[in-house]
Amino acid sequence: MINLSNVYVLFDLYGTLVDWVKNISGFIEKFVSSSAVEDYFKCDIEQVALAEYKPYKEILRECLSRITLKYNVVLSRDLEDAFILHFAKSPPFPDTFYGVKLLKTRGFKIGVLSNTDRDLVKITLCGLEDSFDFIITAEDIRAYKPRKEAFLKAYSLLGVTPLEVVHVSAYPQYDLKPASELGARTILLDRGYGYKWYVSVKSLVELVEILEEIA
Repeated sequence: MINLSNVYVLFDLYGTLVDWVKNISGFIEKFVSSSAVEDYFKCDIEQVALAEYKPYKEILRECLSRITLKYNVVLSRDLEDAFILHFAKSPPFPDTFYGVKLLKTRGFKIGVLSNTDRDLVKITLCGLEDSFDFIITAEDIRAYKPRKEAFLKAYSLLGVTPLEVVHVSAYPQYDLKPASELGARTILLDRGYGYKWYVSVKSLVELVEILEEIA
């Protein structure tokens, strides 16, 4: 029988465990323009793809600055700060708390690999942080997904090889494809974004069943 405590389940956070898409979109629609939502997410993708690391709060500020300029909205420091806090307070999906608790009860080692800053993650996971065995952010490893450097640095911090890891994400392009190419097992947690993957589940409860089968 396999010792499940030797299986490392590594989650993406924003978009996989918490609904940052709905949260950020609502803020932008309210204070900038509904037309600016797509522009914002394009900016985010461009910024995390840059070779040189910079804190995620700077990316949040930069992308908000771009869309407010384009849509002729005055950008105050208060609006910037509120936007960053709003991002950090992205709400969990309905199955997140229960699913994480089930995984811990089953004995899996679970953690987060997130393209953001440690203080923001702390706010996001308030009340749930202690349920995770490890939390790794872009701030810790000075690199953003989907660069393979980010994954390799995370594995090094954990003292594991890709073969010991199962990556779970709602985003094939950011997490599943690079992790799979490095040799890790990968599972798509389908949050309705329209992505497909080889192994896919609709909820964290279903994920627990799949993990017990493949572990």
